Amino acid sequence: MNRIYCDTCVYLDLFEGRKDKFRDLADFALNVFNHVKDGKYELVVSDWVIDELKKYAAESKRPAIVKVMDDFLNQFKKQQLVQIERTKDDEQEARKLSPANYPDALHVVLAKKNNAIYLVTRNIQDFAEFRNLIEIVFPESL
Repeated sequence: MNRIYCDTCVYLDLFEGRKDKFRDLADFALNVFNHVKDGKYELVVSDWVIDELKKYAAESKRPAIVKVMDDFLNQFKKQQLVQIERTKDDEQEARKLSPANYPDALHVVLAKKNNAIYLVTRNIQDFAEFRNLIEIVFPESL
């Protein structure tokens, strides 16, 4: 089955009910995760995403986001999720790939290592330098 990896912002779009001027970004995120539940994709979830969510929760003083993520992931069947932990080698590879954009490079390394065909993000421009490594798509593109 094809795997996808979602950047932290996709989870936050859903959990915070984000909207832009014209669209409901939470709906696009929900659609991505519904594709996983419907068996179209397997979802790769890294400890790096979890760590970024924890950092965001602390900085924004919204600690409940961490519980929301735990509850959210528990809704999926075991075969729908691929939960991974980064290694020192992954971190080194990301630093080599892009010292100036290590956080996003690490997402790319983890997605590629776990055979994701898409890295789903709202922040396409942040991943522009990695387009030759993995297909970077908006949530609404799936």
